[in-house]
Amino acid sequence: MPQDFFHSNLRRARERAGLSQSELAEEIGIGRTTVVSLESGKTRLFNKNLHLIAARLHLSVEELLCGAPADVLLMDEPARAEREQALKADYENRIALLQEKLEAANRLNEALQGNVDSLTRSNQYLIEQLRKE
Repeated sequence: MPQDFFHSNLRRARERAGLSQSELAEEIGIGRTTVVSLESGKTRLFNKNLHLIAARLHLSVEELLCGAPADVLLMDEPARAEREQALKADYENRIALLQEKLEAANRLNEALQGNVDSLTRSNQYLIEQLRKE
């Protein structure tokens, strides 16, 4: 399973860095097929180029392999649980803030639509009055 994570994590990190497989390979001096093999799982994890790939993608080898820096991986269970709770609370706060912003935007949109409707009725009335004259 960690191997599966590594392969998909490598692809996501490369794409996040805006690199094609060829560009990553060229920049670290390996063949494109090596990158393809790493991303597809055909190459062993103990590849001598992992540190080069991680460095180019601005990750530690631990982050590339496991999705977390070494200090997090080495945390004891209570510390890890506390960190996860803090992250969860932070994300929940961010989501709540985004929901508030979305609701405010929806209220503004409704108010603006009311203005458009009112102006449309006014314009129609004025056009009717001009036609009568």
